[in-house]
Amino acid sequence: MRYRLFATLIATSLLGPSLTQAATLAPEQRFRTTGDFTGKKPGRAAYDVSGLACMPVANGARRCLLINDESAFAQFAEIAENRITPGAAVPLIGKEASPSVLGTAPRDICKTAGRFAELDGEAVAYADGAFYVAGSHGCSRRRGEFRLSAFHLARIRVDAAGAPAGQAELTYRLSDMLRRAGEAGAFFGRSLLDDNGLNVEGIAAIGDTLWVGLRAPSLGGRAFLVGASLRELFAPGHAPATAAPRVIALPAGPDRGIRDLAPLPGDRLLALIGPAQEQPLPYSLLLVDLARPDAAADLGELPGRRHAKAESLTVLAQQDGALDVLVGYDGPRNGHFESYRLQLP
Repeated sequence: MRYRLFATLIATSLLGPSLTQAATLAPEQRFRTTGDFTGKKPGRAAYDVSGLACMPVANGARRCLLINDESAFAQFAEIAENRITPGAAVPLIGKEASPSVLGTAPRDICKTAGRFAELDGEAVAYADGAFYVAGSHGCSRRRGEFRLSAFHLARIRVDAAGAPAGQAELTYRLSDMLRRAGEAGAFFGRSLLDDNGLNVEGIAAIGDTLWVGLRAPSLGGRAFLVGASLRELFAPGHAPATAAPRVIALPAGPDRGIRDLAPLPGDRLLALIGPAQEQPLPYSLLLVDLARPDAAADLGELPGRRHAKAESLTVLAQQDGALDVLVGYDGPRNGHFESYRLQLP
């Protein structure tokens, strides 16, 4: 234990002052939820919020989509001022695998075979008239089981008002991309808790690229972004993806990974950084210029929340060198959403 603590301190010192001297942020305000988001069971509130993405503001409100990781569906929401109003649910997967899913299902991974269950939805993104929802693409955490239900990426096309335009499209091809993700790809299909196994926790769409943030593996104080082509991920047919993704390593700190992503203008991302597994480490916000990822800037550390893990990151507004963001938590009822104001360097 002493050796590991010493090694962690040394590795942290090597990352430079930008990642070791960030101030603790104070929330601007708590956002009130006007009703309950639906949990895994009907009539139960959601306590496992893991992602939220929104369309641009229209008529003073934002049309958003929320995911919690114990369900087979996503749920619309509207944000106006500091109120969040839950809306209709959107089915994503059924009770068994569908033959209409694009690509080819991954095989021969994880420790044992498990049943088709929930999506294990971990992330939501919005771009160009569509929401995207990603499963964890990892083995189950308790037993290291392979559950095909967790290896889906969904696309929900919406009209200008945010209403769904048809059923969700599903693809397995993100697994093909993750297998080819350089040194991080070698951890695909391994257990998250036992083997630092690859696990998706955040996504953001910029143009044709879906950027995928990996909670794990964490290697040498680095966390990983994987960039995949949306055209190839959702191409017709069942052929697997063959292109190599773009892989970027971020200076996140020892045993830390990406817990969510949000896109910013100018080919930049905002990354929520936190423990790669269950380490007692803080959560922080990292500004990433995709052209210069080594120069990522730490914008501050989130205050500790007992029995709550920061899982959701959404940009609300950017003006005059400041960024307003909304953070949601896994653990509290309905995500305990609160906003923060960040000063951009």
